[in-house]
Amino acid sequence: MCFAALCEASEYIFSYRVAVENGIILNEKYYFSPAMVSAKILNQTKNPYKKCEINHEARNEKALINEYKPKILECFFNWGVRLEDRSEVSNLRGKSMTFLVIPPTRIKIEYASGIAILYALVRQTKNLKRDSKPTLSPNLLSEDLSSKKE
Repeated sequence: MCFAALCEASEYIFSYRVAVENGIILNEKYYFSPAMVSAKILNQTKNPYKKCEINHEARNEKALINEYKPKILECFFNWGVRLEDRSEVSNLRGKSMTFLVIPPTRIKIEYASGIAILYALVRQTKNLKRDSKPTLSPNLLSEDLSSKKE
């Protein structure tokens, strides 16, 4: 409870993309964009299964994002990435193009001195009752079948 009172929380949209051709990095895009609309308005909640703690010595949240890039990426890699590989062989020469992508993800960073917690934000879903599925009554079904026979 003391930790929650001392930390600040900010929401971001995070995405990452790296392109590698024949083992050489062509480009890398590492984006943290402040969320324009708060997740509270969008009815979203922190995902407890996609949570990562980073011990740090950064002076502020912006420094954390820039200076602790490898640790932040490690968190996201554990949460899952999309990997696309295009390989071809021609005249006994191989050629490959690989893309590693983390699609845009809404996250929340709870920043405090010494520790930061990253959460993935997920949309809340309404709990539907299992008995609420629409069903056809047996009478309606038999009437429908009998009308098709005629």
